[in-house]
Amino acid sequence: MTELYLSFLLMYHSALTMLLGAYGILPPYLGTSQLLANIVGLDLNSHRNPLVTASFSLPFYLGFLSIGLITTSLIVNDIVERRKTREMRGVGAIFTNNSSL
Repeated sequence: MTELYLSFLLMYHSALTMLLGAYGILPPYLGTSQLLANIVGLDLNSHRNPLVTASFSLPFYLGFLSIGLITTSLIVNDIVERRKTREMRGVGAIFTNNSSL
């Protein structure tokens, strides 16, 4: 269920970014900026130069950092395990005294 929610969230954010990008507007990644445009809201009122606050804050970036660290750790552990099992191939794997396998 979490994966479905995060997938929807990424699709929603990319759609908003593409929609604003089509009009030459880049939303901020951090902080607040003013959109130099007239925006018609869902209430059909025109908003002149609205302020847009980035939804990406420190916890979001720390989440990406932690995912990167975990992924790097898993990749390094996989490489180390493959090097260990590489020695145990062929005839050497059949005639081994290692009982932990």
